[in-house]
Amino acid sequence: MPKVRVLSFNTLYKDEPRVRLRALAGVLAESDYDVVCLQELWIPQNFAFIRKLTRSAFPYAASGVRLPRVAGGLLTLSRIPLVGHRYRVLAAPDKWRRDLLMRRGVLLTRFAADGEFFTVANTHLSPNHQTDWSKAAPFTRVQQGELARLATTVRRIDSGEPVIAVGDFNVPRDSWLLEGFEAASGLRDAFDGDAATTFRPVPGWDGAALDQVLVTPGLMAKAEVVLRDKVRMADGRERFLSDHYGVAATIG
Repeated sequence: MPKVRVLSFNTLYKDEPRVRLRALAGVLAESDYDVVCLQELWIPQNFAFIRKLTRSAFPYAASGVRLPRVAGGLLTLSRIPLVGHRYRVLAAPDKWRRDLLMRRGVLLTRFAADGEFFTVANTHLSPNHQTDWSKAAPFTRVQQGELARLATTVRRIDSGEPVIAVGDFNVPRDSWLLEGFEAASGLRDAFDGDAATTFRPVPGWDGAALDQVLVTPGLMAKAEVVLRDKVRMADGRERFLSDHYGVAATIG
């Protein structure tokens, strides 16, 4: 496939989101990313705000349904033409009703570049608030189920074309959960196991590599952690863009 630059970034839905989204739009406009996958844009007004600010730099976009909440909080922006997209819910709301309106899932977008096709899967899975990913921890069963459904979805992309899966998986890169997902999906970790945190450390927790880039085996891919530093806002303040860092990869 042609060389493509992909970014995944959890935008953080609270704490003056539009102030930070405006600054993010400026960063993206000056970037070299071809495809940008954003998470935590559940609120339709925030979704519309960032879409308006990024439309000139990224003329193509995909999402699931946007009412009453944006499905999964997911938005995929692109400088590359879209062939099509679809959304699949991965969460099990019958057991975890707080997430019912969020409809956590995966946004699959197919692209065409230089006559070649590929699919990007943008996802944000349920958070483990206890930060306990041991096999005995009850919530890991919920995450394991979502990962299994995501793996099945990836496996059903039967075109034989390359797949790039990115997003806030909410499981550490060095965990048994992600290892199981790699085996079930057939994808490989573009970070090659590097477990440097993608969550900005806070007092009492050093963070973890929760944001991932996985690709079809055989694809050339070099991943990195980005958007770590504070950015000047429109009001002159310097702030972090989110509680997450971004993950980016050059693929192809």
